[in-house]
Amino acid sequence: MASLRETKNRINSVQNTLKITSAMKLIASAKFHQAQLAVKKVQVYDTNLHGILAGLFEGRDALECAFTTVRPLKRIAIVPFSSDTGLCGSYNANVLKEVERLVEDWNRQGVEVVVYPVGEKITHGALKAGFPTNEAGRRLLDKPSLIKCKAFGNTLMKAFQAGEIDRVDIVYHRLKSVTKQLLTQQTMLPYVPDPSAGVATPQDLVTEPSPLAFLRLLFPQVMTSHLYLAVSESIASEHAARMTAMQIATDNGNELLKELTKLYNKTRQQAITNEILDLVGGRARKR
Repeated sequence: MASLRETKNRINSVQNTLKITSAMKLIASAKFHQAQLAVKKVQVYDTNLHGILAGLFEGRDALECAFTTVRPLKRIAIVPFSSDTGLCGSYNANVLKEVERLVEDWNRQGVEVVVYPVGEKITHGALKAGFPTNEAGRRLLDKPSLIKCKAFGNTLMKAFQAGEIDRVDIVYHRLKSVTKQLLTQQTMLPYVPDPSAGVATPQDLVTEPSPLAFLRLLFPQVMTSHLYLAVSESIASEHAARMTAMQIATDNGNELLKELTKLYNKTRQQAITNEILDLVGGRARKR
């Protein structure tokens, strides 16, 4: 049985850890609510842009540009979104596992994969796994902005137009609720209209000078907007995951604190009982 001093030291250590986990939960909660508001604003803009883009293809079967060209897959880009820091449960591990699965599946089909990681954790994971990596989006989560997303989107679009990659997929967490973040894979390039997506399209859409010219101007905006939405949802999901992880850590710490307190009281009571028995035994010997 541990001594009183050892048990007391463990109790103090757990109490100090609980202060840290509780503070981190409060900080993550405040950041989550800010990020959640940002996601809602970006979602409205992104949904409307996708509606306009989908409306361009209604009744126009021959509408094609460099961003809609479907080519045989020889080399694809996977853009996974993680966080820059840890202590958020299995959030980053799930992203890395999904990337490993995708790379393995595509390599089995004879398709080369290049990873464009967004976030420090997935960047380290991709480099450690030995995946071909392009770090153009590594710092995208550090003070995210539309300017950064536009530059990163331009890098992906130029690589696609030049034939360096034949497809661009993004992997990120979509925010459903505080306790649920859905890991999602979406194809950004080439753009293929999906009537089943349920995107509301404007009626009687009129474009000047031509639908094709408008498409060439609109798609980079859609690319930037959706990358910014993915960044915003990833950040919100990270804070939600950290809130959950810190809550679990706090609950486990409280349970451990109860057990240690019981052990401390039991040990202390045993020590007092032993002292009493020693005193009684000593007095009896004197008689």
